[in-house]
Amino acid sequence: MTTSSSTRRRFLLGAVGALAAGGAAYVYWRGVRYPLLHFAGAGPATTAEAAGGVEVSARGAAVLEAGPDGMRFRAFTPEPAFTTRGRGEVRIVVENLHRDAALEATPAQAVTEDRFGLSRSLTLSATTETRFSWRFPEADRYRFAVIGDSGGGTELEWVLRRGGELGAAFLLHLGDIYYEAGDFERAAVNLNAAAIPTYGAIGNHDFHKGWRALYPRFNSVVGPSNSRFTLGGVEFVNFDTAADFIPAARGQRARILESLRPVGAGSAVRDRVAFTHAPLRDPDPARDHAVSRVSEARWLREKLLASGSRNLLVGHIHIKEEFDDQGLHTFISGQGLGHADLIGDRPYRSFAEILLGDVEPGEPVRYQWQPLDMPLEAHCNARNLGVFDVLQRPDVKARLLEECGRS
Repeated sequence: MTTSSSTRRRFLLGAVGALAAGGAAYVYWRGVRYPLLHFAGAGPATTAEAAGGVEVSARGAAVLEAGPDGMRFRAFTPEPAFTTRGRGEVRIVVENLHRDAALEATPAQAVTEDRFGLSRSLTLSATTETRFSWRFPEADRYRFAVIGDSGGGTELEWVLRRGGELGAAFLLHLGDIYYEAGDFERAAVNLNAAAIPTYGAIGNHDFHKGWRALYPRFNSVVGPSNSRFTLGGVEFVNFDTAADFIPAARGQRARILESLRPVGAGSAVRDRVAFTHAPLRDPDPARDHAVSRVSEARWLREKLLASGSRNLLVGHIHIKEEFDDQGLHTFISGQGLGHADLIGDRPYRSFAEILLGDVEPGEPVRYQWQPLDMPLEAHCNARNLGVFDVLQRPDVKARLLEECGRS
């Protein structure tokens, strides 16, 4: 009896050990995110089926809704492309397209288009196979704006407006749309009402709040956590640093970074714009506000440098700064809340800045800083009052209360 019990215990312990080892191997293979301990995602759905069995597949756009009355997609690249298979009439709305992007369809008569700001409403008379896409205007010569850490409210509204005023064709948002309840809903309104489209990196505040996952909402409002596109010979690579990847070389992020081709001579890509939320290193060691795992930051840096990437655009720290990170020139553009305009000790003037990138045929991207010039009314929200309490600036709080009370 004793021998039998001992044998059974050994068997059970062995089985449990095998299951644990198998589970650990699976987790290692899939990769997990910390905090939350969720598996690394594979990216958003890009294919949906309409009533009547017509299948619609997108490249560069994610499915937001699919039902009997039609489908809604959000573009996360400037030139998304779609293919439909099956026969029947389908209604599709595609958001986040440049206002002047030109529709191209095969067969041309199968698609009709109505424009509403950054959205297009399409009616498809689907044949066996219909293809349609958009061509970005002046893809060889354009400007883009770069900033992060704006929240989803009036500051984001201003950032988008300011980018358009400065001639940007689109905005690269570097994360942290969400700071408080309602920010995703406000962001959805502001992004769709803007004059320019937005392609965004996910921030740590967008990813989670404590142990509550927020990233599915970010993915539906802004776009996927990892993505890439090429426009006019310049490749844009958005990769996720919102939470730790364990191990670093897993998930969609790793697949994108490991597939990067060399930049430069003989390549279709003459320059690369890599953008994410957190810097790989904080230029102020005392602050240490960067990717938390040194080994993960090292792996990311090595992948970018090995592919010939020269620049990295980040937010996370609410400053404007440039520095060299072991050969990777890093721009920190994290002043989307515009607080630097309010806490200067001199008379009110612009301190916050927004980064611009200029693309010209055959040239690497040229970068420049411009004043954000955020008006005082963009700061008129209750959250800022608490911020200036934390910053111990009662003078700024009093001025804000006075000025916002007038408006």
